[in-house]
Amino acid sequence: MKAFTLFTFLILMLSAKNVFSSEMIEVPAGKFVMGDEADNGALPQQDILLQEFSIDRFEVTQEEYARLFPEFIFWKGAEAHPVTNITWHQAQSYCKQLGKRLPTEQEWEKSARGTDARLYPWGDKPLRKKPHPFYSGIIKRRVGLNKKDNSPYGARDMAGSVWEWTASFENGKNVTRGGLWNHHLDYEYSKTFERNLIAPSGRFIFLGFRCAK
Repeated sequence: MKAFTLFTFLILMLSAKNVFSSEMIEVPAGKFVMGDEADNGALPQQDILLQEFSIDRFEVTQEEYARLFPEFIFWKGAEAHPVTNITWHQAQSYCKQLGKRLPTEQEWEKSARGTDARLYPWGDKPLRKKPHPFYSGIIKRRVGLNKKDNSPYGARDMAGSVWEWTASFENGKNVTRGGLWNHHLDYEYSKTFERNLIAPSGRFIFLGFRCAK
């Protein structure tokens, strides 16, 4: 009976750990085109060679984050919305506790762009005038709702959800990537190569993350 109880406990512990693990996609090793010569918000265009890696299909949600850090409070009904107001250190800590890490900006861009140098995860043409016409000060949509915002590898919401922390640094700040649901931004600011620099202590309602390994 005691052995059975210990076995059951171990199974439950392993199962509990898996609850926190978002679905991941594999990105194969190889070269891709990073950056853009004509856009001031991008790095210079260059060929980058990466090893194989995995990245979360979706951004980490409010509920997922709160399961690991119960002190985190979010609005009822927003369980499946991307978690925001998280510093770089908090995002990195979350990923680390799951045996993961934040993606580099090179990994992030390849996950969003594939190998054909496309402007958006789905191709080269905007889906509509603005990524998220219903924005009213908070993130209104759950992750994965826009099925067209889908990269060549199957990563979702990389052009029209929230900015995302990466592991990359520049001039003492962290590089953030991704499109942003905001009433004054259009798809010009949601291209696969757009980047921003934010201090690691920054907390914003429009800034979340996903993990890699």
